[in-house]
Amino acid sequence: MNQALSSCLSGHADQLLAGGFVHIGVWLSDEGGQMAFQGANPVPDEPGVYAYAVGQEVLYVGSAQRGLRRRIRHYASSKNLPTASRIREKVLETLSSVTNIDIYVIVLEKPLTLHGILPVDPVAGLEEGLIQAIKPKWNRRGRGAR
Repeated sequence: MNQALSSCLSGHADQLLAGGFVHIGVWLSDEGGQMAFQGANPVPDEPGVYAYAVGQEVLYVGSAQRGLRRRIRHYASSKNLPTASRIREKVLETLSSVTNIDIYVIVLEKPLTLHGILPVDPVAGLEEGLIQAIKPKWNRRGRGAR
């Protein structure tokens, strides 16, 4: 990632919005202490990148190759997917001290090719670029020096 891009992305949610992300809702804690999604209905079915933030701090960036709706739903219900389980625990832990966690998404164009030959996946590329640039504390990848 080039230095200029890295320095302009400081992990602030308003920068996601300026870059084309949309705020689709929040995670809340329900009466039973479980995660409950409140917001846009329906969540986009298309593949995309999503981010969780508290205030301006982006805590997690992920990608949803099989669709954002499906991926968001996994966090609320799945206990057997390792990453979903780990992030679900982080969300629940954080919701014990804050009111909600904001959810931002962006839907990108379908995969394309360079020179009609080389495949390019914009979803994976954006996810990786954001993780490397802002180093969200819940992401394990990209945890190099800040």
